[in-house]
Formats: sequence, structure tokens, C-alpha cells
Amino acid sequence: MPEPTVGYPILLHLQDKQVAVIGGGRVATRKVKHLLHSGARVLVISPAVSAELLGLANEDQIELIHSEYRRDMLNEHMPFLVIATTDDGAVNQIVAQDAHRIRALTNVANGSGDESDFSNMAVIDRSPLIIALSTNGASPAMLRGLKQQLEDAIGDEYAILGDWLGKLRQPLKNQLDTQIARRALYRRILDSDVLPLLRDGQHEGARRIFDEIISRDLAR
Repeated sequence: MPEPTVGYPILLHLQDKQVAVIGGGRVATRKVKHLLHSGARVLVISPAVSAELLGLANEDQIELIHSEYRRDMLNEHMPFLVIATTDDGAVNQIVAQDAHRIRALTNVANGSGDESDFSNMAVIDRSPLIIALSTNGASPAMLRGLKQQLEDAIGDEYAILGDWLGKLRQPLKNQLDTQIARRALYRRILDSDVLPLLRDGQHEGARRIFDEIISRDLAR
């Protein structure tokens, strides 16, 4: 018996890329909000949409086509990615066929998986830190439990420190010659009291220690 296929995890860069969402209900609304957060240009095709999607359309944050999906509607827009979220399996199958015909990445929400090129993962967003989790469909209950544990353990302190480190990345490349030296500096920061202080809301004290560690390393 062949081993089950394991997906290849990636983080798609959707900035300014066209994404089509077919459907306008709760699932579509959730996905559209995440897509907008990623910088995508979102097209929604549905005869009825949630109040939230209608509001986004009225604010010109998304393009909305009030219509049932019809064969080859995607051809005019040529999206990079297509997500089918309707309650009609036959419609979702047509959407998937059309999307594959124009070589768009395709996902059918709540489908069998055969029509989809990828599946969505549970996400913990502490931007710039993004953690994505999947059990390849083996145990949604375990996935929910693990996500909750990680959300409790990884707070906004990681977002703050990630932002500080991100702004220093290029300057440190210019000032510390080797990757070994940069890794050692990052390790000292992570092993220090910076994260515990941030977790306790003591941002000034955390920043002071952060700057002191960097200053000492650059002075060597």
C-alpha cells in the first residue's frame, strides 16, 4: 500500500497578485480578509455576499461580480490563485476545472482534496513571525489543540522582537562579516531577558538590553 502523500509547505507571496474567490458566505469572507492582509487583489464572484464583503466592495477594497459562476468566467481575469467556497459541489468542480485550464493554483474549500492544488493550514500570526500548522487532514482535533497551545505560548512579544530584528538585518550584514557572528548575536538576544521583559510589558527595559547586546558585539 503506498504511503500517503505529504504536502510541501510554502508561504505564497501574493502582493498585487489577482486572486478569485467564488462564493460569498462565511468561509469566503474569512478567506478574503486573509488575502487582503497578504496584499492580494481580490475578485469575488457570487450572487449573494455577506454584509462584510459588500462593505469591502463599496470601499473598493475588492472587486465584486454579483453573479452565479458560469463556465470560463475566469478567463477574462486570469487569476494567479482561485478559491471555490460555494455550497454547490458541482459549481466548485466547474470552478476547479476552469482554474486548472488557465493554470491557476486552485483550492476547493471543504472538497475531497482531489480538485485542490493546496490546502490551507492553521495559522498563528505574530507578524513578521508566521507559524502554519497541518496534520495533512489526519486529525483536525489535534490541530486545534496544538494551535491553542502555541497561541498561548507565543505572544505579541515575538512580533515586537521580530520587528526589531528585521530592521537590523541589513545593517548587521554590513557590520558583522560572517554568518557565524550574526548567529551568535541573535542567540545572545534570544537567551537574554528581552523576551521575558516584552512579555511583561516592560518594553523600554527590553529595548535597552537589546541595544546593549548589539553595541557590545559591534564594538568587539
